[in-house]
Amino acid sequence: MKIKYSPVHTDNKNTIIEYVDENTIMIDGEKYEFDPESVDWDNIATQTDYLIMDAKRIDGELWLTIRRYYTDIRRPDWDTGGYHDIEG
Repeated sequence: MKIKYSPVHTDNKNTIIEYVDENTIMIDGEKYEFDPESVDWDNIATQTDYLIMDAKRIDGELWLTIRRYYTDIRRPDWDTGGYHDIEG
């Protein structure tokens, strides 16, 4: 699974993202499961209230763009603008 973050600085929330398996991610304690046979989720942003901005499957691997809230004053190390490999 690959994840790219859409960072949002805030005073009161740090998003907690946990890898569950190759088709499932947990964000702030809520599980999001993706059908392993699907390759594109057109409505994912509206379905998740813009928490997951984009989801697609490339060569069988799930690629997600996730809005990530953070409280640090300085730019976090994970805010690279690119995709990160995530696995358990």
